[in-house]
Amino acid sequence: MPLVTVFTDVDVLVAKKQEVCQMVHDAVKSALGKPDQYITVALMKAECVTVAGQEASVVVEVDSIGGDFGGLISTIAKGLQAHGVEPSKVTGTFRGVSFKEFAMNGRPLG
Repeated sequence: MPLVTVFTDVDVLVAKKQEVCQMVHDAVKSALGKPDQYITVALMKAECVTVAGQEASVVVEVDSIGGDFGGLISTIAKGLQAHGVEPSKVTGTFRGVSFKEFAMNGRPLG
């Protein structure tokens, strides 16, 4: 049920999009305890993302029915660090949604 959208202007992350998406997927699975079939990850190339006025950054947006955002964003930041992105360049948001606000297979879950 989680939908994670990653926005970045870091070329190496875009070049390794499948590897990065898999890392985020695995982070969601372990940190939120969600089964594979309910996890959606999108990596979006942005023209410019700044954190503290610095380019080469990442924004992570999470929509989920429940979960611990602290553990998730920490795991994602560590995974991005393996690709040369320092955790200080990663920001994120978490939106808790209800079953009726999340759809799969063309219909809301609740």
